[in-house]
Amino acid sequence: MTQKEVALLKKVFKKAKTILLTTHRNPDGDGVGSGVGLMSMLLKFGKKIDFVTRDPVPFIYNFLPYYNKIKKLNAVKKKYDVVVFLECPDKDRNGKIIDFKKNAKLTVNIDHHLGNTKYADINIIDSEASAVGMQLFEFFKKAGWKIDLNTAIGLYTAIITDTGSFNFANTTPQVHNVVAELIEMGVKPSFVSSNVYATSFASTKLMSLMLSKIKIQNGIGFSVLTRKMFEKTGAQDSETDNFINLIRNIRTVKIAVLFKEYGPKVIKVSFRSKTGFDVNRVASIFDGGGHKYAAGCIIHKNLKETISIVLSTIKKQYRKLLNQ
Repeated sequence: MTQKEVALLKKVFKKAKTILLTTHRNPDGDGVGSGVGLMSMLLKFGKKIDFVTRDPVPFIYNFLPYYNKIKKLNAVKKKYDVVVFLECPDKDRNGKIIDFKKNAKLTVNIDHHLGNTKYADINIIDSEASAVGMQLFEFFKKAGWKIDLNTAIGLYTAIITDTGSFNFANTTPQVHNVVAELIEMGVKPSFVSSNVYATSFASTKLMSLMLSKIKIQNGIGFSVLTRKMFEKTGAQDSETDNFINLIRNIRTVKIAVLFKEYGPKVIKVSFRSKTGFDVNRVASIFDGGGHKYAAGCIIHKNLKETISIVLSTIKKQYRKLLNQ
């Protein structure tokens, strides 16, 4: 984050009295952790903060400070001095919960996705950042704002989840340096991990079914989560965020794909890859997006058709690499 961006954000937050924080639909650890971290910091300055998400925040994040203050709303009708979008690569990704023109005097977009559309009045985009939590840490440090334990826990959660517990290729030396500082501030890694990666009995049964359906073709590992599987086990969608990494962890898998059936013709496709495979490129073909090694999209076809077209596309995109 440049000094110019830091100075601009400081000015915006100093002037604002009412601030809305929001993130993308189906909020994850980076969106929620970053939101909590920023909320904790701004509350110290006496700001009136609302943190609102379109979909429920997964229960695994209930250990975070201010978890009970995060609101789920289909639409925000209040007016705010500033609306901050965290980890939202385009203006609709947060579920269209707010009318820009009617309810926001100023909008701020802080994100690290490739292909961010820079839709806000102020856009702080760094596709090299490992997490929005990393961007906020840099901002707080350069702004001279003291990071307390509540803020540190939020930022640590954001970073650990978006780096896959430091297993993904976006785990840089800077990540480890930042995390070391957060631990020195009082964050307990074992406490955060025991919450973030805890499973319920229902989700464990669902995981077992998913693992039993894994197939591997030319380095592509894939599996499914059908509506019947959810109904049979009673597991929640929010409990499945880490499932795809179990496929990715298989030694012979170069690209992992998880097909999640939301409806007869609504399939969420998640991609994870290892070094050399830019799955954001594949997701963008289906109007999705994300990061180089972690991306996703929604395809409006039945499950069988979706699997066929996605696998075919991956093979065409990476024919030479997959056959090495």
